[in-house]
Amino acid sequence: MQTRISPTPLPVEETFSENTRAFLAYARSLPPIPEDDDPNGWFSQIAAHLKRSPAQRLERWEAYVDGSLRFGCERRGEEHVRFDPVRVLSTLTDRGVEFVFVGMGAGYLRGAPYPSYNTDVTPSMESDNLARVEEVLEVLEARPLERDEWGPVEEHALSGYRRLMTSAGMVNVVDALPGVGGYERVVAKADFWEVADGLSVWVAAMEDVICSKEAVGELIVGTPPYGRMMDGVHVLMCKETLALRKKYGTKWNLSPGS
Repeated sequence: MQTRISPTPLPVEETFSENTRAFLAYARSLPPIPEDDDPNGWFSQIAAHLKRSPAQRLERWEAYVDGSLRFGCERRGEEHVRFDPVRVLSTLTDRGVEFVFVGMGAGYLRGAPYPSYNTDVTPSMESDNLARVEEVLEVLEARPLERDEWGPVEEHALSGYRRLMTSAGMVNVVDALPGVGGYERVVAKADFWEVADGLSVWVAAMEDVICSKEAVGELIVGTPPYGRMMDGVHVLMCKETLALRKKYGTKWNLSPGS
């Protein structure tokens, strides 16, 4: 159930703190959003996320996912491996690997505030570049991922996907994005963004994130958990982010190029 702010102050608001009342007044001053444009009640969350820089989004993503994974490991009595996408991306960059940051991590940096628990990259398939990728994976102590949130990985593996566990968390090395293509195709629409202090990488276009997620959903069939229902949620939020940014970017100070 979604909760929307009443267009006029309610009597109960007199008991709220000054800061809360000020926030509600600010929210009511903004252009009204037709319910058809915000069917899931995500607008405020997406708008706030789009106002952050890519580096701020990455920092927020890392903190949220690492905290979530740590909680899950503590509950199950398992060893926690720190989720550190900056380390993955910086190690690839330092070793001169040509790659594009893809997957829902890229979608999160593009403004869709729904986290992925993997760092996904698509490298150039040139032989010397692939050799550098192997060097990076050795540095990160990469090993095949055995299980994920849907069960044993081999039961729902995709060709061209290397599912790995590293000393910086789960990493997917994707030869080519399903429904999109390989490095040359993806980098052509990507943007080169500073995602951390002194670290800039190519970030896949939101349209390519959506297309690849839709294609993966068609490739992996079956009943849950192997139906990958979360890919559908990712696609939905990415599409709403694109639509809201296009329609309300100027009114809400959202950058259309974010």
